[in-house]
Amino acid sequence: MKRNLKFWTRYTWECGGLVLAVAAVLAVLAIFGAEGLDFRTFATRVPYFLCIGAVFCILVGNTGTEVLYVPLLLSMGETRRNVLLGFHYFRLLIIMATTALCALVWLIAPGEVSSIGLRSIPTIVCVLLIASALGSIMGTLFTRWKWAGTALIIVLCGLGGGTMGFAGVSMQDSFFTAKTVELAAHLMSTPWWLAAAVVGSLAVDLAFQWMLLRRQEVKL
Repeated sequence: MKRNLKFWTRYTWECGGLVLAVAAVLAVLAIFGAEGLDFRTFATRVPYFLCIGAVFCILVGNTGTEVLYVPLLLSMGETRRNVLLGFHYFRLLIIMATTALCALVWLIAPGEVSSIGLRSIPTIVCVLLIASALGSIMGTLFTRWKWAGTALIIVLCGLGGGTMGFAGVSMQDSFFTAKTVELAAHLMSTPWWLAAAVVGSLAVDLAFQWMLLRRQEVKL
C-alpha cells in the first residue's frame, strides 16, 4: 500500500503541473486581452483559471488512468482494492490541492471578487467532483466499449472547447470588469441539482469502476 500511495502522490503532482500550465496559458491570454489591468484585480481572477485548468486535466487524467495505469498497476502486482483506493486518493488530492490554492490566492488578495470566490468554494468543489466522475466514466466506457467511450469523449470535449471559447471572448471584453462580479456571484449558492449531479455521477462512476475492475485484464 505504501508503494501504491507513493505512485499516486507523484502522479498527482505531475498532473498538478499540467493544471498550472493550462492556467498560465489562460492568464497570458487574459493579460493580452485586458486594458488597464492592475495586479490585485488580476490576482483575484487567477483561481478561476486554475479551476478551468483543473477541470481539463481531471477529465484527461482520469480517462488516461482508467485506460492505461489501472491495468498497468495490476500487472505489477497491486491488488484491485489498492488500485481502486489509490485512484480515489489521487482524485481527492488534486481537487483538494486546487481548492486550497484558490482559497489561498483569494485570502492573499482580498476584495469583492475574492470574497465571492471564497463563498463559492462549495460550488467549485461540486464542479470538480463532477468533472472527476465524468473523466473516470469516459475511461471505463472506453476500456469496455470503445465506441461509447469515444462518443462521450467527443461530446465532453466539444462542450469543454465551447466553454473555453466563451471564456476567451469574455476575457477580451468583460472578464476584468464589473460583469465578472455578476457572473461569479451566481456561484455563491450551490443549486440542489448540482449537488444531486455530484451524487449521481459519483455513484455511476463507482459502479462502473467496480464492475470493470472485477474483470480488468492486466497489461504485460
